[in-house]
Amino acid sequence: MKSMVDLSHEFLKPVLHKQAICIDATLGQGKDTDFFLSQNVHKVYGFEIQKDVFESTKKRFVDQKICFYNVGHEHMNEYIHEEVDAIIFNFGYFPQGNHEITTQSSSSVSAVKQALHLLKVKGRMALVMYPHESGQEEAKCMEQFLKTQTTIQVQKVQNLLVDHCPYVLLIEKRR
Repeated sequence: MKSMVDLSHEFLKPVLHKQAICIDATLGQGKDTDFFLSQNVHKVYGFEIQKDVFESTKKRFVDQKICFYNVGHEHMNEYIHEEVDAIIFNFGYFPQGNHEITTQSSSSVSAVKQALHLLKVKGRMALVMYPHESGQEEAKCMEQFLKTQTTIQVQKVQNLLVDHCPYVLLIEKRR
């Protein structure tokens, strides 16, 4: 079976084209940025709050199509002033880093709210949720927020046989 990140990439692929604007809202090592660039998109914005992770990942990329910011994703509306085709978030913590540093419910919901405003009609967003101990509250808050939104369609994909495993929320903006 495919991973939740792989399913996210498949879901985002139809909206990626040569003029596509994308956001890797949780940059980490840049795997989602790599995916966007492999699809020959026009521009990728990336956000990473951890300075050491940010610096390491930024060094790996020399592409003119990338705009990286060493700030939390809840500040994206301060840096992005154009409509976006595709957005991906991987919530939780950086697996090779400090597991004490995790995404938080309030900033994550704020970031997704901003991302929905930036997303074009028919644009797509994938939220990979990791409901580990601290991530369970974040996942619950995210789902509660999304249920109040009237301009989107959302599908939840998860493994039925495993409790507290990663899952993905696939979002398409309808209007």
